[in-house]
Amino acid sequence: MRHTAILLISIALFANEARGQQWTLDACVDAALHNNVELKNSRLESEMAAEDKAQAFTNYFPQLSATGAGFIGAKDLMRGEMEVPMMGAMPLSMVKKGVLATLTALQPLYTGGQVIVGNKLAALQQEVRALQLEMTAKDVQQNVATYFWRLVALRSNITTLDAVDSQLQEVYRQTEQYLQAGVINRNELLRVQLKREEISSERLRLQNGIELVRMMLVQLCGADMATFDIIPGEIHSPQAPETYFLPADQALINREEVELTERSQRASELQVKMQRGKLLPSVAIGASGVYYNMMEKNQGNLVGLATVSIPISEWWGGSHAIRKAQMAAQQSRNTLQDVRQKLQIDILSAWNNLREAYAQIQIAQRSTEQADENLRLSRNQYDAGTMSLTDLLDAVTLYTQSHSRLDTACADYQARIAEYLRKTR
Repeated sequence: MRHTAILLISIALFANEARGQQWTLDACVDAALHNNVELKNSRLESEMAAEDKAQAFTNYFPQLSATGAGFIGAKDLMRGEMEVPMMGAMPLSMVKKGVLATLTALQPLYTGGQVIVGNKLAALQQEVRALQLEMTAKDVQQNVATYFWRLVALRSNITTLDAVDSQLQEVYRQTEQYLQAGVINRNELLRVQLKREEISSERLRLQNGIELVRMMLVQLCGADMATFDIIPGEIHSPQAPETYFLPADQALINREEVELTERSQRASELQVKMQRGKLLPSVAIGASGVYYNMMEKNQGNLVGLATVSIPISEWWGGSHAIRKAQMAAQQSRNTLQDVRQKLQIDILSAWNNLREAYAQIQIAQRSTEQADENLRLSRNQYDAGTMSLTDLLDAVTLYTQSHSRLDTACADYQARIAEYLRKTR
């Protein structure tokens, strides 16, 4: 009995998996934020920047170095003779082999501010990577929303074609009856058949588009292509643009581009200090322990150290490097003002595009209502024998086109919403 229950559960799970995973827009966004490859790489860049910051902090620590050496010579390193009273000259030889080891610790006291500036630059770089990660996440969210609603629109197009084909099937059956009754010639039947083939061709094109967009969405979400599917959201009753409006000056505060430019300006100012620091003296103190054995006797010593390094040769070109860094800092200040103005224009453009897309939906809705009514009247008149087949097929074409335009306009509006939210939130 237990084995039978396990088998039934396994079959149910397999059947559920075979039906595919149903993803909402929120589920797609959440999966993309966790699985998208571009986002993963951006997170790694942020983590690497944190490691660079930790590495820069170690420059405050003492510099330790250790060396060891051993040697043995074919002959003594020192040879000679020494005059001894009453005994004459006697040979002198020493240091044929030996061992030497040193351990040195040097603590920088002053480096012209280079260590402090280096740590500030590393901290800025970490902030930059964090901002770039936020930008990448917002870009991924926008792309997911765009592809999701495009997929919804394409499937809505398929639904429209199915409805049209269902009507054409009935028209085809009715036309066959007219042909058998001798009311029309065979050419009329062929025209209906040709129209149905056009619908089939359009359905194939839409199915290929659906598959391509689905693949793009799967790639963004990191999902399984074999089981991935979406739960279509409501696309034909969108909220008005005013729901999403945010004044440009407030939206500008949320733009990472401004913060990135500000940090670029701060980094360029720190580079000026770094160039100046390279021309200043460096002071360090430390100690060195020495151990040696050169004449079969262990010996050691401890030496205190103090160093002052003055980069005299750097002064020749250092003033030019400083002026160049100052010019780069001025460029950053100019860029910051320019970026603010361009982003305000970008936000205004996104708002205009959003309103325009909403207006297109309203136009498409009126056109669809007229096409629906036109097809209904045309069908009634054709059934009553007061309208030609040509006019009926024209009404079918207008119906298909108007619904396709409405679906496209709705998907475009959703994409514009995603774009506006990306640029203002």
